[in-house]
Amino acid sequence: MWAGEGASAQELDCAAQALGVRLPDDYRDFVMRFGGGHTGSLPVAGLRVWETAGAGEWSVIERTEHYRIQSWPGTEAWAVFSNDGFGNPIGLDAWGRVWLSDLLMRECVCIESSFDNWVGRWALHMEPHGEYIARIAWV
Repeated sequence: MWAGEGASAQELDCAAQALGVRLPDDYRDFVMRFGGGHTGSLPVAGLRVWETAGAGEWSVIERTEHYRIQSWPGTEAWAVFSNDGFGNPIGLDAWGRVWLSDLLMRECVCIESSFDNWVGRWALHMEPHGEYIARIAWV
């Protein structure tokens, strides 16, 4: 399910500036095409609301601010675009890598090298995901 209306490059530039994080090209392409939506069972927050979006789930700015206000480790340097279904934030860093801040394990893990890889391996389960790329324990 997609929003149906994409966002403009200017809107994405403004969102990146507001978040203080560079948004990678593959994520920008997704949001410019779809606006936001569900990829498999996981939401992908963008800049447009879609029919089945939960409250506050559709906006990458609102998602990011939500987790930053709660002081989730890692989110201060990410654009939070999703969660893992258990409330743990999933975000993009300035290099386009995808991170998960895991409350149970008390660590941040780099789960993919790009948004496109995350969509295929984690959201759509098109291929099995491998080992974590990096792990950082919460302080």
